[in-house]
Amino acid sequence: MSINWMLLLSLVIMVPVVLTTTVIPLLTRKIESFGVTIPEEAQNHPVIESLRGKYVWWNGGAGTILTLSLLICSLYISGEKTWGALLVSHVVGYMILSFVIYYKQHQAVKSLKERERWLKDAPQRIIVSTRFRSGKLTQPNYWFIPHILLILATVLVGVIGYDRLPDQIPMKYGLDGEVTRAVAKSYRSVLWPAFVQSFLLVVFVFTNAVIGRSKQVAEPGDPEGSLLRNMKFRQIWSSYLIAFGFMIMATLGLIPVGMLYGWSGNVAAVATIAVVGIMTLASIVLSVKTGQGGSRIKLDKENTAKQYASAADQDRYWKLGQFYYNPDDPSYFVEKRFGIGWTINHARPGVWVIFAILILLIVLLPFILE
Repeated sequence: MSINWMLLLSLVIMVPVVLTTTVIPLLTRKIESFGVTIPEEAQNHPVIESLRGKYVWWNGGAGTILTLSLLICSLYISGEKTWGALLVSHVVGYMILSFVIYYKQHQAVKSLKERERWLKDAPQRIIVSTRFRSGKLTQPNYWFIPHILLILATVLVGVIGYDRLPDQIPMKYGLDGEVTRAVAKSYRSVLWPAFVQSFLLVVFVFTNAVIGRSKQVAEPGDPEGSLLRNMKFRQIWSSYLIAFGFMIMATLGLIPVGMLYGWSGNVAAVATIAVVGIMTLASIVLSVKTGQGGSRIKLDKENTAKQYASAADQDRYWKLGQFYYNPDDPSYFVEKRFGIGWTINHARPGVWVIFAILILLIVLLPFILE
């Protein structure tokens, strides 16, 4: 792999990871801080503000140092496997370090909460809206029809152009677009992009369902407004999923077209990097615009009459402030406490069955494509 490709991929991967993890504390709901439930007015507490600032500097600084380290190492490494291992070690190392920084702030907020006796005597509310599920939470599944048509087009290209395709079909590409493994031509090898597209479609439809079915979160200070923001938040991210899901599948559809017309493997590589780059930039922009659960979304009519009640303190169900474990909650999917998006209720066996099936499909997919 060329040094230019290594440097480009280092930046494409590391910069978004560092940026998104660093700004998370600035995007969370006002009723939470580093995975801890706090009163909304406590966000302006000098200690909380100091902890946010320190996290941004420490996390951003660590990410910058590791990114520079990866760039420098990339100048002296030529082997793709060696560089790949180096990339993984830097990303994983950064995520571990980022979690350590987060956990330090998490513990500090918990200690402050105990000292200040926040939520000990304040009235707490759990708000559930019976009208929430009747609203439009996600984009309808018929928006996945173009994705299905794209799969059919990929199949048609492979079948109709079968005789014109090369005798050796590329099955694996290097990060620079060069073919690293090829097999004898067969319908199964020719149609492998369509198999992968079909698997991704299942994942996208499932994710869209998760967005719609995940547990609602209402802020006691503005229950009606927070639910409206949350509805818009889900609609926005559902649209993002559908649009960029199609773009990912389209890049896979370029592979048989490229084989048919003799394109260089770099075309698919460049298209993939471009799509990933656009997706990442869009996700960062949307995260900043929407905030956690839609907390930063502006409504046409804002509620200026705030109610003085705190959110129910459920810290005991959030292990390390990030892992939700509540056997009494029937919800399978809940909103993240630290980050944008959703996570699982680890206490629900059904969730593990779903993920076991998905993992099984991922493991079996390479054997299907052999």
